[in-house]
Amino acid sequence: KMKYAEQGNESFIPTNLRLGGGYEFIFDSSNSLSATIEINKLLVPTPSEEVYNSSGDLIAYRQPDISFLSGLFKSFNDAPDGFSEELKEFTYSIGLEYAFNDSFFLRSGYFSEHELKGSRKFITAGAGFITNDLKIDLSYLISTSDVISPLENTLRVGLAYAFD
Repeated sequence: KMKYAEQGNESFIPTNLRLGGGYEFIFDSSNSLSATIEINKLLVPTPSEEVYNSSGDLIAYRQPDISFLSGLFKSFNDAPDGFSEELKEFTYSIGLEYAFNDSFFLRSGYFSEHELKGSRKFITAGAGFITNDLKIDLSYLISTSDVISPLENTLRVGLAYAFD
């Protein structure tokens, strides 16, 4: 657990379990298409202790005071509405990548999170280019959720250089 502010409570460090796979369709020596899928589960316990103000209003939930390892295992069976709610805690991602000569790439993807667990839903589009030592990536994120997100309409730029 980690304390993020001097007066704040300790919170569990985000830990994820990710399972995924992909397949590359090779059309010829210059063209290929890769398809991927990923399932993700946050491995921290659900905050369960309700905190009320002096007026009796619910203002927050407190994390249980248990160890990291206990929290990791508890995260699989602690949802208030049982197993059906545990399934809502998974996020899903799919992606496609077209590659030309292993140097130019076009990408698209989709990310989905249940409405009760954050309601993040995004479509992404991007492109990449690789030369001998330089890699450039661009992507654009479009929210498809009804909930306003600070990530809406985000343009991301990645630059990498390989020192040989």
